[in-house]
Amino acid sequence: MDKYVFDQIDILLIDPERSVRNAIRNVLIDNGFRHVTLGTGMADIDSKFRIGMPDLLIADTKLKDGDLNKFVYELRHHVIGSNPFMPVIATTWSPTTDDVRAIVQSGADDMITKPLSAGQILQRINSLIRARKPFVVTSGYIGPDRRKPGKDHDRGMNIDPIEVPNVLRAKAVGEKRMDVQQIQAQIDACIKKVNLEKLDRHAHQITWLVDRIVPGLAFGGPDEDTRKSLNRLLYVGEDVARRMIGTRFEHVGDLCKSLIDVTHRIIDAGDFPVPKDIDLLKPLAQSIQRGFDVRDKDAARAAREISNTVSIKP
Repeated sequence: MDKYVFDQIDILLIDPERSVRNAIRNVLIDNGFRHVTLGTGMADIDSKFRIGMPDLLIADTKLKDGDLNKFVYELRHHVIGSNPFMPVIATTWSPTTDDVRAIVQSGADDMITKPLSAGQILQRINSLIRARKPFVVTSGYIGPDRRKPGKDHDRGMNIDPIEVPNVLRAKAVGEKRMDVQQIQAQIDACIKKVNLEKLDRHAHQITWLVDRIVPGLAFGGPDEDTRKSLNRLLYVGEDVARRMIGTRFEHVGDLCKSLIDVTHRIIDAGDFPVPKDIDLLKPLAQSIQRGFDVRDKDAARAAREISNTVSIKP
């Protein structure tokens, strides 16, 4: 390993098998790590997070009391914890293609297949310290940039990578005395940047989804694909409403609420959606897109005009 210091790094190690936990812990202790908390499942992760977030999570994907991939996804989307950029290494036995895809899509930094070697563990930690991948933000993903060279877009949208705060590296290179408030300020600033990127991606996906939903409702109730798109539209609308609080786009809130209400009504109607609700989807999507695109000085006025011209009553 490079010349890093590990004595102040806080690692949370979760594995249901005692022998695996002890083996990994011994490797870490032998190489200078002094703060290693052990656990067997999601309850131990929750307990640790209530006290304070670790600098690195190493966890098995198969936990009896919870879904690690869901946890990491919610961590990255700032639903859980105060630092959505905390490094995560997932471990697993004989992963299938679907297992690997789920781990990648969750936003975990890395995956190690068991049985583990000391060299593997140390090499992956070293990589996270020395050359952690920057993050990318799409409508459905926040996490390390794994795009192939030359692929810098998502459905035609250019996406620039974001360098995120790395407390693991800060402590490893000797910045362990960095003020806690200063570290959190860096994290909070990056959260705001990710939020704005996410809002932009969501605004485009709302239009993309509606363009697929409306034709699927042309002859009555939704088919399976249209139903999935409606559920996705509902999730995106709710996530936009959550993320816009405290941003310069709060004026779009009423439009998002309208979209959520209309989508709920269409879903609840089953095979008999109200035609007027279907007709409202496109103008609402276009209005939300416009609300995110206008200049700050025009944003509130434009949103009021749009709200006045779009009735949400069935």
